[in-house]
Amino acid sequence: MKKILHLTIFLAVIAAIAGGALAFANDVTAPIIEKNALASEQKNLKKLFPDADSFQSVEVKKNEKYANIQKIFAVENGTYIFKMEVKGYKDGTVYLVAIDKSGKIVNYVVDSQGDTKDIGTQVADQPFIDTLIGKDASGQLDTISGATISSTPVIDGIHEAAAYYAQYLK
Repeated sequence: MKKILHLTIFLAVIAAIAGGALAFANDVTAPIIEKNALASEQKNLKKLFPDADSFQSVEVKKNEKYANIQKIFAVENGTYIFKMEVKGYKDGTVYLVAIDKSGKIVNYVVDSQGDTKDIGTQVADQPFIDTLIGKDASGQLDTISGATISSTPVIDGIHEAAAYYAQYLK
């Protein structure tokens, strides 16, 4: 009985030390991770609109219908960039899609992609991007054959952004 009590106390102390070390590591790395994420976001915003001087953040009206919209940026002439996060086959996709006042997709860029290499990652490739540019964001958009589990959520996210635009931004 005494040995069990000693082992329990020993394990509790080790767990507390390990928990404290993890909390400390998180406190140290969290600002660095956030800074890198913001830098990546700014880089991708500039990819979409290289000539834009700034990107005005717009408040997102969160609800279940628009759950995949993470951020919105106003650019110019009624064009908005939506930062979307959708679940795919594995880890999903974070991407930016720009929609103009006529509802057309102006540009699209993937920020991060965690689905199956070579199949699911095709949502970040130029052939897929070329099928989106200039199309009606709320209309029929083609998925990638063989990668529908990764590309369908991206298309659904674009439709979600278009619906949000029509409801709140026009």
